[in-house]
Amino acid sequence: MKKLLFICSMIVVSLTASAQFTVYRSVDTPQPSYTPSPGYGIPFTIYEPLPSSAYQSPYSGYPSQRIQQQPAKPRMQEVTLRGYYKKGNDWYYTPIRVGVIGDEIRLLSAKTQYGWSNCGSTASEVGAWDSEEIRDNFNYKAYSTLCGTIYF
Repeated sequence: MKKLLFICSMIVVSLTASAQFTVYRSVDTPQPSYTPSPGYGIPFTIYEPLPSSAYQSPYSGYPSQRIQQQPAKPRMQEVTLRGYYKKGNDWYYTPIRVGVIGDEIRLLSAKTQYGWSNCGSTASEVGAWDSEEIRDNFNYKAYSTLCGTIYF
């Protein structure tokens, strides 16, 4: 048992000793000119990541494979407000989360007695087909599987 433990510990020590001399070299970055002292072998290389603007794709020379940068998407602004829905002849309200990106409005989630439930439906403006009561009091509507149509 002692021999097995000794052999395993020697294997672990030899693996850690050989791992110390592994050198990382990036393909596209120029190596700094450094001359090691004689007898020390390969020097350690310090990994310094390039800034993202300095990175050049290996495909940049080929027009058919050139990577084009996408314009940044506008961030979603999230608002919590009160949404109203109608069951029978009675109106009820619930807190809702609405996301706004440019001209698009999405009903992200509605709060129930058990917590927030995801909806993800796109909201539309209240139109001429809606009743006068709805047109006078609300600007947008969206569908939720829990409550039906929610107006806000």
